[in-house]
Amino acid sequence: MLTIESLFNSSSFLGQLRAIVHMSSSQAQPDSSERGQPARRNSEVECRRFTIRPITRPEPGSLYDIMHDYAGTMLYVVPICWTDLHSQLLGASFIERPAIATPVPDLDRGISLEPSRMAQTLTSELRNLVRKEASPARAFCKTRAIKRVMSTLFPNTLSRPKTGAELNLYFGQRIFKKVVRIPCLWKSPSGADASFDSCPTLPSTSFSQVPPSAREAGCEYAPNKPMLAYIGRAQLAAIRRNLYGVVRGPNNTPNEPVARLQRLRSKMLIPANPDHDPYIVAILLAMAQAHFYREPSSKSSSQSDGGRKKVRMPPPSFRDIKVQVITHDEGNESSPNFIVYTAVVTKTFLDRFMYPHKAPTPQGGETLATGMSISYTSVGFWPLLGLKERLAKALGREIAGDPMYGDPEHIALWDPLVEPPHTPPYQSFTLKRRRVERDPLAEVLNSSFEEEPPSSPDDRPVLSPAAKRRRTTRPVNTLEVC
Repeated sequence: MLTIESLFNSSSFLGQLRAIVHMSSSQAQPDSSERGQPARRNSEVECRRFTIRPITRPEPGSLYDIMHDYAGTMLYVVPICWTDLHSQLLGASFIERPAIATPVPDLDRGISLEPSRMAQTLTSELRNLVRKEASPARAFCKTRAIKRVMSTLFPNTLSRPKTGAELNLYFGQRIFKKVVRIPCLWKSPSGADASFDSCPTLPSTSFSQVPPSAREAGCEYAPNKPMLAYIGRAQLAAIRRNLYGVVRGPNNTPNEPVARLQRLRSKMLIPANPDHDPYIVAILLAMAQAHFYREPSSKSSSQSDGGRKKVRMPPPSFRDIKVQVITHDEGNESSPNFIVYTAVVTKTFLDRFMYPHKAPTPQGGETLATGMSISYTSVGFWPLLGLKERLAKALGREIAGDPMYGDPEHIALWDPLVEPPHTPPYQSFTLKRRRVERDPLAEVLNSSFEEEPPSSPDDRPVLSPAAKRRRTTRPVNTLEVC
């Protein structure tokens, strides 16, 4: 029987044991060339992980300083979620200007003018704008109507709009892509007129009275840059109401507590004064920034990063730029108005978003305006005669061009909107009774039993003698045109 001493005295067993110990020790001790590499890598990772970046303290009055003061308030949000507090903290002020009510045609009492086909089309499109309904189909009809109206009145500058425009918003080195959505956007005309819109517009061949200097009037705009935007109030209100979705509960049951909470959140986005909407501030800012920032490439503009991306871009050279927004009343069919917002976005205001940690400093001891001053004026729809001239006063010479006539109250579109008067042909009557050839009695009796052919293609059989034919078109009131 083998004992433990005999096992240890065995030379073969001891040799195997020494070999196993030697192999384990050689694997545990690495080579001298590789011994320091894992430690060096770990130290590099630790240094990279715990590198302390320099802290840039925001200056008092900068955007970062304002956000620090309102740390518990949601200020760093997309523009559709802006509230009246955003307008207040950014220093955006709305100034109401007197309404533009002239020129209007001066007609003697009792004189009625016959509207032309173009006047009837414009009147129908203006009626579409006034309707209160905010369905997606109605929003599309309103966008098409405003494009037709503006391209007809100002064909040289507003004939090529962009439907469904999406503008970026720049904040420091971050780009918020396509967060400012505009139903219709007009850009400054370029030499090649490269812009294209698939929606149809009215032809403008009959408006030879439009001043040829309209293109030269917008000399302060670079080619193909935003200058006028359209937004519908009913559509904007519908977007805010449906902004926050509610997930239904088990078995497709409604989640009323969450639904009430989301309705309350949507209600907080509604401005106190509809004329002072903070989304208009965002539109004007995005339009002004589009004049100076280069549009990112299509590859980098994907939505995989959630719409936000930090990039390195050279600081642009800002200057004061004029941008405008047009909207209108909805639901007021008696006296509807266009509302034109005009703002000159200053270089100082654009610098605040380029350098959000810096506060604007006045130079030369002058007081520096750090906010945005927005003036708005209303322009009546009716009468249609004179609407072009009234809108031209509100939009300015950059869009309307220089007036062709010395009299600012002159209505240039009288002839295209009013049918020329025509006198009925003169018919001479004599006292002498005409001799009428009478048909034979048999021919009259035979023709009375035959079916009488319809006198016009509009004569259709009706279900009953008391049935009335439905009117397919609404007649245009001459008061709306004249």
